[in-house]
Amino acid sequence: MRRRAVLAGACATCFGIRRATARPAFPSHALALIVPFTPGSSLGINARLLQPHLERALGQRLALQFMQGAGGITGHLLGSEAAPDGYTLTMVSSSLTTQPWLNRSSVAMPADFTFIGQVTSLPSVLLVRADSPRRSLADLVAALRASPETLTTGTLVGWWPPALAQALFLFRAAIKPHVVSSYYSGAELVEALSQGQLDFVVAGLDDVAPSLNGGTLRALAVSGRTRALPATPTFRDQGWDVTTAWWRGLAVPADTPDETVDLLRAGLREALASVALRADFARNGFSVDPLDGPEFTQFVLDEHQTFGALFTSLGLNLRNAKPM
Repeated sequence: MRRRAVLAGACATCFGIRRATARPAFPSHALALIVPFTPGSSLGINARLLQPHLERALGQRLALQFMQGAGGITGHLLGSEAAPDGYTLTMVSSSLTTQPWLNRSSVAMPADFTFIGQVTSLPSVLLVRADSPRRSLADLVAALRASPETLTTGTLVGWWPPALAQALFLFRAAIKPHVVSSYYSGAELVEALSQGQLDFVVAGLDDVAPSLNGGTLRALAVSGRTRALPATPTFRDQGWDVTTAWWRGLAVPADTPDETVDLLRAGLREALASVALRADFARNGFSVDPLDGPEFTQFVLDEHQTFGALFTSLGLNLRNAKPM
């Protein structure tokens, strides 16, 4: 038997047949993570905090590439067009689910990616002053339905998550406040509320915390559960399907091999389970909010369709999505 095997191998060599060379195990060299915003942005800080822990989990260096521009469009587009081999990841955010509806130019779509998992999510918060007679969303809705445009609010410039959460809530609740101004930051919006210039606002949790700790404002709803506001009910708890938040996650180009995606998902799970990572995030005001690949994928796709319908209702959809 041994002699036959040797002869068979010799014949195979004679006829030019070559055994397949095993591919090196993934990852066999350094990876890149495209970050579609600046190093000092919230997204950039998330990436820098995640980097060393993901490097340890994957056993390879992870180089950060900051590609800011056009509200995330540049970085997302670059990431979607990378080679689908798992060596180029993108830190995706909610601009991936909004920008496609607002631009006719070339932009990345959720379908251009395979999603590895969510890293963190910072909810949006609806606030009133502490002395407001409105103590729940039901009170706010009832007041505005009885007398439209009698309560004032402001909104953020640009379709960032708090502005989207507010627009989605107002649309689904069929209420119409008086929008008195636009603001360039959540901090300005919260300050205007504190000074009595507005009756309610929707802002990101990071802009809200100082005023809540001081007792001058009261949170009526959050778009997702958070340990920062454990007693505050979510929009969903109160009957309104609003989950819009500042979320961040990892993705690779579509058509990346399944076995490579599985290894990246396992690496991200290991990194996010790290006690050291959670401590790093907490020191910088971030939570760790893992969603594994399939669940994160469904979340992103659902949000994309929700925003398409919202922008259609507002007359802003440039891709002619069907209305709600």
